[in-house]
Amino acid sequence: MQQSQPWDFMVKDTPATHWAEGSGSLIAFAFFCGGVAGGLYLTSLYFNNLIGMLVSWIFALGMGLFDMAHLNNKAIVWRMASRPNSSWISRGFLFVIFFIGAAAIQMALTYWAPGTPWEIVFKIIAGFMALGVAMYSGFVVSYVNCIKFWNSTIMPVLFVIAGLAAGASILLAVASLTGFAQFAEVRIFAVAVLVVYAVIIALHLWVSTYNSTAAHNSVISVVRGNLAALFWSATIFIGIIIPLAVMMLADSGSQALLIANVVCILAGNLALRYIILKAGRYTSLLPA
Repeated sequence: MQQSQPWDFMVKDTPATHWAEGSGSLIAFAFFCGGVAGGLYLTSLYFNNLIGMLVSWIFALGMGLFDMAHLNNKAIVWRMASRPNSSWISRGFLFVIFFIGAAAIQMALTYWAPGTPWEIVFKIIAGFMALGVAMYSGFVVSYVNCIKFWNSTIMPVLFVIAGLAAGASILLAVASLTGFAQFAEVRIFAVAVLVVYAVIIALHLWVSTYNSTAAHNSVISVVRGNLAALFWSATIFIGIIIPLAVMMLADSGSQALLIANVVCILAGNLALRYIILKAGRYTSLLPA
């Protein structure tokens, strides 16, 4: 593959390689963990499932670790929180920190003091922070004006729905393994969210086609270019089509099948975030 030259920024749509290559690929893992953490916690909160909340908390820790691993100078990580008034990176960092703290307190209260006013207060706080964790990565990329494929109001919605789809699939497996009474309700929710997830992906690609030439070229790379094989196999077939079939056919006793279903959805979810970052192209400054 031919390397981009410095002057290509003037006349070509240049790939944003630093977001998806080398250590930059850790951003995709951080976004993935954050989306799953937020989506799973919100789903578990709705169905009042403590185990699901605990798993989401572990994913939030994973997001923090990947963010840390991406930094060159880890001693100044505290600076990430210094500009919440103007930076979604700062806001996201604070969302993650406050979510980890509030969710830990809430889970302790749910386990040892359920039904108390303080438990309700911390459920509200942790739920708000979980929503922030799920959507903040979408806002981070949507605010990059020079990459039109990302610069869309759909992006935060897509990232939240992706997190909910992954979270619902995990909770469905947890419900099967633990004999959770609301298995049928969780399955209906998981199927509905996965369908919405597929629709939002299609909507984003369709809107991006008409956004700009650079965004159109990004869509081409996703649907029939260098990222097409990964997109159609991992994100669509493994991450959506197979899970839809599994969740509509499986019952509460299909533990092994539902665990495999979680692996499929998580793989497709991670692949989507990598594809979005990899497909981003800086708009050229001058016509070729």
